[in-house]
Amino acid sequence: CLFGRSPFVFSSADELVEEIKSNIPIEIPNDTRISSECRNLLEGLLQRDPNRRISFQDFFRHPFIFIDLSFQIIRADDLFQRSITYEQRGDIKKALDYRVRALDEYVAIIKVDEDHDRKRMLRMKVKEGLAAAEILKKRISQMNLNSASASTTVSSSTENLDLKNNKELFQAYQHCLNGNQLMNIARFSQACEEYQIGLTVMLRAARTETDPVKSKILHDVISFYLNKAEICKDKNEAQQLDIDIEKIKEDTALDNTMLNESNFITERQQRASSHQNCCLQ
Repeated sequence: CLFGRSPFVFSSADELVEEIKSNIPIEIPNDTRISSECRNLLEGLLQRDPNRRISFQDFFRHPFIFIDLSFQIIRADDLFQRSITYEQRGDIKKALDYRVRALDEYVAIIKVDEDHDRKRMLRMKVKEGLAAAEILKKRISQMNLNSASASTTVSSSTENLDLKNNKELFQAYQHCLNGNQLMNIARFSQACEEYQIGLTVMLRAARTETDPVKSKILHDVISFYLNKAEICKDKNEAQQLDIDIEKIKEDTALDNTMLNESNFITERQQRASSHQNCCLQ
């Protein structure tokens, strides 16, 4: 606490009103352990006269508050450039991942940046980046579709494995079946976890299986669910990227709304000022 006590604590409402109306300057105790920049900012905020109080714009430009965005912009540009590089190499998944990360950085910068020209440039970059991200998403969806249709179909039958007499293997198989159900309702993250649990046990069992017939069946089942797990992983990554892209779109829409409101207020103030000048003339 700056003053060693809670502010505006008085025994009566009259005393409180008197304190609020007082013209006595609010002074920060000299023994308060704060930096000179912090003290200067607080003194600007704790002015009783609104005309002497620090303005909204100057508050964000104050050295104690001002954020140097140059490093963050360099980092976002680097992520964006990596996205382009991966796209040129044909690694579309990594290209989309880096594109989304770059856009997320740009949106975060727009929220706090006071440089109007730079904000305008970043807004354009985000708009173009979102369009490019949607194209990359479609390419990945097509690739996943082609991969799924081209994958080798192997049997997932466990009839000859005698699962009833192998509790551990039975539970592992149940985890894989749970993965199928979760995948069908688009809960891909949980499905991946179920596949991983089941496959870990199956792979361990396959290393110790001595019966050639059972070993062959077990390897077929493992191959089947490894393929399912890989498809599930791709879908999970795509789903998460969809969520991230939608969040960026929401933030961008909110920024545009605030920008439109700000422009409307500015125009209204200009019209009012112009009307006042005309009346004075």
